[in-house]
Amino acid sequence: MINIYDSANQLAADMTKTDEFSKVKEAIAAIKADATSSQLFKQMDELQAKIAQAQQSGQDLSKEDQEAYQKLNQSVTKDKNIVNLLQAESALYQLLQDVQKTYMKPLNDLYSEIR
Repeated sequence: MINIYDSANQLAADMTKTDEFSKVKEAIAAIKADATSSQLFKQMDELQAKIAQAQQSGQDLSKEDQEAYQKLNQSVTKDKNIVNLLQAESALYQLLQDVQKTYMKPLNDLYSEIR
């Protein structure tokens, strides 16, 4: 019997060799090398975690947090390093979605027999 985890581990290793992964890695390095970009990224990450936590617990986001998010978003969209990271992430996520379609095809085909 096949060990599917071996295939998954190989896929993970192969992903690190793609252009999309390399661009994310380069974008992260650029953010780490720039103090302003790094601070903005940390602020964005913390605020997004706070927003996600509020949504999961069914709480409304405070007006203060909404305003902070809007202000931070304006700064983030002006930071070329973060914009490059977001674009690189988008391309990598598209690649992962395409791969997911590929490995889910046998299951989808199986279900199509009863739909």
